[in-house]
Amino acid sequence: MTTEERFVRCKPKNRIAYGQILFGTFSLFCLLLLLKNADVAVSSMKEGLLLCAGTVVPSLFPFMVLSELILSGNLLQRLLKKLTAPLQRIFHVSSAGCIALLLGLLCGFPIGARCAVNAYDKGLLSKEETQHVLCFSGVPSSAFLINAVGLSLFHSRKIGVLLWGSVLLSALLVGALFAWQTKKKEDLPYCENPLLTETASGGAQLFTNAISSATRGILLVCAYVVFFFTLAGALNAILQGFCIPPLLQALTFGGLELSAGVHQATRLFDRSVALPLCAFFAGWSGLSVHCQVMSVCEGRSFAFRKYFLAKLLQGFLCALLCAFAMIFGKL
Repeated sequence: MTTEERFVRCKPKNRIAYGQILFGTFSLFCLLLLLKNADVAVSSMKEGLLLCAGTVVPSLFPFMVLSELILSGNLLQRLLKKLTAPLQRIFHVSSAGCIALLLGLLCGFPIGARCAVNAYDKGLLSKEETQHVLCFSGVPSSAFLINAVGLSLFHSRKIGVLLWGSVLLSALLVGALFAWQTKKKEDLPYCENPLLTETASGGAQLFTNAISSATRGILLVCAYVVFFFTLAGALNAILQGFCIPPLLQALTFGGLELSAGVHQATRLFDRSVALPLCAFFAGWSGLSVHCQVMSVCEGRSFAFRKYFLAKLLQGFLCALLCAFAMIFGKL
């Protein structure tokens, strides 16, 4: 027996993992779903593109450019190092993690994830700390919740502000709750990753690089929004033929895509039910957003079990906060 034959015999058999089976089944289901409802899929895709042009791009792209400019230098980190001291103690993260948290909460997803991963690539965050920051640094933008949801769907800016406040508070509560699992970190010394080292750039090049990076990021965000919006529309055509409870329909849409779930909730329920349900969707954020976060983290072998648990818990907390506000605020 030759050496090659012995190697072939000793080589372990290829086994299909459960994740591969699940992914293959899901892909086949999506393909059949879109083929079955091709006309509905096209119509839903147009709605998704309009949503991107009218809401996603205006509310995210400027902030993505600015966040890239902020992260291109260390000036902001030095200025905020002392100001973020209380947050460092509460959430057990360094100043770089606090900056990613603040930008994510103020600007909306996936900016928080991009900032955290950028800091990780530069050696400013450890792997454990980055995974911790990812759990609570991504929320819907204020422009989406206040304008697209509050004003457009509920015809009330006050409700939009309530949703945004509930999302922010629930994210901070989850971050504080999960902090006990993460050891307190000191600021790591700057250690440039040799695989991602960039040459020094002038101010003009930093600006053009920020525009280019933000453009790639917003195109990726819109791609996920359009796909999941299309999938949700085709799925709706199937569910309408069965006696599916309205709550299950809304949860299905909200589980896939935030904006689709919010629209479905406002169509099926009155304000007393629709508002907490929309708050849950805002806290959970939808599978579309989670895919955006995972794409930002691609190639870095992060674990996402804690992330999904945190987002689910954030959804429930956000719904409870919103329900309490409705009771005591008489909305």
